[in-house]
Amino acid sequence: MTRIKNSKKETIIHEILLWKRTKMLPEQYCDYLLALYTEGAGIDDRESAGSQKNHFLKDFLISISSIVISLFVIYFTELSIVLQTAILASFVGLLMGVGIYYTKKQFSQLLLFASAACILLLSSMELTERIFEGNSFPLYVTLFLNCFIWIGAGVKWKVNYFTLAGSVGAVLVGIYILL
Repeated sequence: MTRIKNSKKETIIHEILLWKRTKMLPEQYCDYLLALYTEGAGIDDRESAGSQKNHFLKDFLISISSIVISLFVIYFTELSIVLQTAILASFVGLLMGVGIYYTKKQFSQLLLFASAACILLLSSMELTERIFEGNSFPLYVTLFLNCFIWIGAGVKWKVNYFTLAGSVGAVLVGIYILL
C-alpha cells in the first residue's frame, strides 16, 4: 500500500516539476505544492540547471559551427552562386527551425536566431555583391532590408534585441549613406 502511495506521490511531484518548467503555473504555486508533497524536503533543481546548461552548449556549438561553415562556403570555395545560396539558405532554415523548436520547449533561442540573422546578412551581402559587382546602391538596399527583417522579427516574436539591432543598423546605414 505504501508502495502505491509513493508511486502516486512521485508522479504528482514529476507533474508539478513539469508545470514549473513549462510555466503552466506560477513558480510560487509550484514551490508550495512541491513543499507540500515532499513534506518540506524540497526537490533538487540541479538537474534542471544542468539540462539548461547542456542546451546552451548545444545551441552554442550549432551556432558557431554554422557561422564558420557559412564563412568557409562564402569566402574559401569556388562553388557557384546558386549552390552557395542554397547551402546558406539551408543553414538559416536549420537554425530558425531549431530556434522555433526550442521556443516551444521554453528554452532560450537567442543564440540560434542571432546566428541565423548573421548568416542571412552575410549571404545576402555576398549575393548582392556578386550580382551587382561594385554598385553600392543595391548593397545599401540589402542592408536596409536585413535591418527591417530584424525589426519585423523582433516585433513579431517580442524579442527586443532584434528590434534594437535592426533599428541601430538602419540608423547606422542611413548615417553612412548621408556622410
